[in-house]
Amino acid sequence: MAGKKTYIQDPESGKFIEKSIFYANHSASVHTIKPFVSPLDRTVISDPAQLRAHNLKHGVTDRRDYGESWFESKRGELEQKRQSLDKGSKRDRIEILKRATEHVRT
Repeated sequence: MAGKKTYIQDPESGKFIEKSIFYANHSASVHTIKPFVSPLDRTVISDPAQLRAHNLKHGVTDRRDYGESWFESKRGELEQKRQSLDKGSKRDRIEILKRATEHVRT
């Protein structure tokens, strides 16, 4: 019996592709990273395996894990929230901030 095929999601198309085919179609340069110093623990990260281990250790993610469509949808959500604020609620927030900072003014 042949081994199970493993599939991964192409970050650009979102489609699931057999892992061996995906890596065969992408050059090694796609899977390399420019070395950098982690702002979290000051270690030097110089390859994708180190980055994955670092991210797991610190519970963080990389921007490249999301894809551009995720950021576009978040921008849209934020714009909708911004537009949904009426002038009355904005005025109320301004008054609250003024009262909260009055004691700072002298």
